Amino acid sequence: MSHSRSFFLLGVAAISMAACSELREDLGFGRNPPDEFAVVERPPLSMPPDYGLHPPRPGVARPQAIETDQQASEALFGAKVPKKAQAPSKGETALLEASGATKVDPNIREIVDRESSQKVVASSHLVQRLINWNGDKERGTIVDAAAEAERLKKAKEGNQSVTSGATPVIEKQKSGWLGL
Repeated sequence: MSHSRSFFLLGVAAISMAACSELREDLGFGRNPPDEFAVVERPPLSMPPDYGLHPPRPGVARPQAIETDQQASEALFGAKVPKKAQAPSKGETALLEASGATKVDPNIREIVDRESSQKVVASSHLVQRLINWNGDKERGTIVDAAAEAERLKKAKEGNQSVTSGATPVIEKQKSGWLGL
């Protein structure tokens, strides 16, 4: 009985280990194909026509390297697209005019910078709603820092224990039309 039980447990253990994919890979039984998205296409190596080789300079792009935006436009449109954008067609111009894109203020960057540098005043009601998003169920007590510092200062001056007296807390007040 004990031999058949041990063979059964050994069989179950062998089957469960064989089903584990990590163990198969660790033992070398799994497949590990290359990642096709990690492959970077580079231009083929070729001998320069004049044999006047110059040593590479640090930070300078390879002369036969293709820029990624040019490679993407070639993949999308098929032919080599010049780096400079072509003039918009009549349809594109009409769309830009209809959307108001041609009437853009040239100083928009200065306006955005000026507006973003001004102080933004947020609604305290919204901030409190965001802080207490899950309600009062898990909310702890909020200690009033200024009043607590004053209480500790008085306790120290009066040679009393810092644990004597009640800790001042901030109570949440019901506000708003529905008491939220």
